[in-house]
Amino acid sequence: MAEVTVVGAGIVGVCSTAWLQRAGFTVTLIDAGAVGEGASFGNAGNLSPGAVVPYMIPGFMKEVPGWLAQNGPLAVRPSYFLKVLPWLLTAVKTSRAETAFKTSRAMHALHRGTLDAYDTLTKNTEAAALIERCGQLYVSTREGAAQGSAVAQAMREAAGVKIQSLDPMEIRELEPALAPIFKSGMLIPDNGRCKNPHQLVQLIAAEAQRNGASIVRGEVSGFETNGANVTGIVVDGKVRPVERVVIAAGAAAGRLSAKLGTPLPVEAERGYHITIGEPGVVPRIPVTHVDAKFVCSPMNMGLRVAGTAEFAGYDAEPNWRRAELLATQASAMFPGLRMEKVSRWMGRRPSLPDGLPVLGAAPNYANAFFAFGNSHFGMSAGSVMGKIVAELVAQRTPDIDITPFSPRRFG
Repeated sequence: MAEVTVVGAGIVGVCSTAWLQRAGFTVTLIDAGAVGEGASFGNAGNLSPGAVVPYMIPGFMKEVPGWLAQNGPLAVRPSYFLKVLPWLLTAVKTSRAETAFKTSRAMHALHRGTLDAYDTLTKNTEAAALIERCGQLYVSTREGAAQGSAVAQAMREAAGVKIQSLDPMEIRELEPALAPIFKSGMLIPDNGRCKNPHQLVQLIAAEAQRNGASIVRGEVSGFETNGANVTGIVVDGKVRPVERVVIAAGAAAGRLSAKLGTPLPVEAERGYHITIGEPGVVPRIPVTHVDAKFVCSPMNMGLRVAGTAEFAGYDAEPNWRRAELLATQASAMFPGLRMEKVSRWMGRRPSLPDGLPVLGAAPNYANAFFAFGNSHFGMSAGSVMGKIVAELVAQRTPDIDITPFSPRRFG
């Protein structure tokens, strides 16, 4: 059987492993850490076929000052500002209407099949119980704001995303635990949730292992090549032969792609969460606070509150005030929330300035493939990206046009 080595044991890597096995490949999965302990560990758990609105759309700049306020959802450390400035300027350029709508169409193509792909991947396994088609609620303290701007609404309409606008009384009927401060709501009924992202990654990996996959713990630091193909990867300082290799290493993937002659602008955008055990108050479905840009997600271990975006560099120490802010905001959102058992987390989202992942064959080598850079949408994209990876490695045409995700698009 043909062999494939997958680098990165997050949601994209383990889904790629599972789909590759279904395509008839023998797979080795390698990660420097334990399975699922990167960005996937801290995911908010939203599974969103309706995620078609990029963060950078026309008119977003007027909101940036509020995002950067002391208690806002966005932070850039002063010491890192000059380093991240070119990335930020490139991101701003993607907010032009024509580019933003192209990004929206690509997001729709990638995300629309996520729940079906998870259903196929987890059928008759323990992981299936972690996926729920339940809808997601978006709320705002401003009238009419939960639906977003006219541009955002146009993007959802173009993609055929079903929404239901809610008034304050309807919000309270749907989620009685919410504070009576929200003046507008939006329900996306066809979205869903994962009840425990870390456990989902672990269970998919465990099933793959039972089906013959090898899971290796080690740090990949480089490659050996013969000019046309990657012949080996350097794991903990030792060369390991490979037949085919998939780079799905999240925020670390940019360093590895550069060693294969394809430098890519992957930013380690830092996110924070708190998970509240025995919170006393739990919403029925995930609720996003549109104004403050965070999500409250019911999970099987309690209530997860996740959000914020921080640019500080890959190796900077966490700023735990970001997590404390989430606790304060969640308490205002859900009166009666108990905070006796709270854990906190910081992770690195792999983000590219145009808001889309890299998915496709490596430009310089016939047997190398890239699959990373999902920013805030890794859990939503992971099941479909894994399927596409298997199609690419098997030299089959993917079900969707992957041109928008090409690693060549950055020059």
